[in-house]
Amino acid sequence: MIVLAVTGCTRASIEPVLTATKASKQMQSLVRDTMAAAGGKWTSTSNGPSPDACTTPSGAEGVSFSWDQIADGVDQPRAVMERIDQLWRDKGLATNTQSVKRADGKILNRVGSQDDVVDVILFSATTSRMVIEVQSFCGTGNVDDFAIDGD
Repeated sequence: MIVLAVTGCTRASIEPVLTATKASKQMQSLVRDTMAAAGGKWTSTSNGPSPDACTTPSGAEGVSFSWDQIADGVDQPRAVMERIDQLWRDKGLATNTQSVKRADGKILNRVGSQDDVVDVILFSATTSRMVIEVQSFCGTGNVDDFAIDGD
């Protein structure tokens, strides 16, 4: 008879550590793809991705980034919103779309996601302007290593 005893054996799931650099790169890639799909001439509302100190889910010191963009409006904002929705879904992101009438009578078309690539991203479009608002995940790092010159 063979007796096999296993004690103290657990299977630990090891999640890859997200660094601040990787969090910034994946956020920037999604924003650039979104700008390209939407079309138009985009302007950053900051001097590049803006770093903020944060705490990672494991409790480590970290950095998250925001990098909002603005562009002129388009003649068919709903069509652009639908194009962005499809782009994000093709990348595997869960999305939520909404079209609402604003106080000025214009229809605001927006699509948002909170998923595996960024903490949150929101694209909105009207005939007068388009906006991308984004916040990356918190990746390990020190915010001082990502300071923007001139701030």
